[in-house]
Amino acid sequence: MIKTIQDLKNISSFNKEYFSKANKIYFNDIDYRLLQSKTKEKYLVTQTFKFSDMFDRVKKASFVIKPISESGEISTKSIDFQTLKEVKKYLKGGKL
Repeated sequence: MIKTIQDLKNISSFNKEYFSKANKIYFNDIDYRLLQSKTKEKYLVTQTFKFSDMFDRVKKASFVIKPISESGEISTKSIDFQTLKEVKKYLKGGKL
């Protein structure tokens, strides 16, 4: 059962690479969280700058959520939000 980010890292070599320092720097990620929806589904929530500062734009953080399967695989499907409050509201009743 996955309860923490560390549990998620230990599932597979892909997950270890996903959370690597090089990957975090390349994608401009700030923080990772593991949240659960009302339906008990687990989601990886990434606070990130993504590539918001490309082409001289203002650097702006956003939140990206991805579902996590029971086996610990991080989905490629994602939804972007501007605030953590929006993420939590979505997880109270939403689904990807």
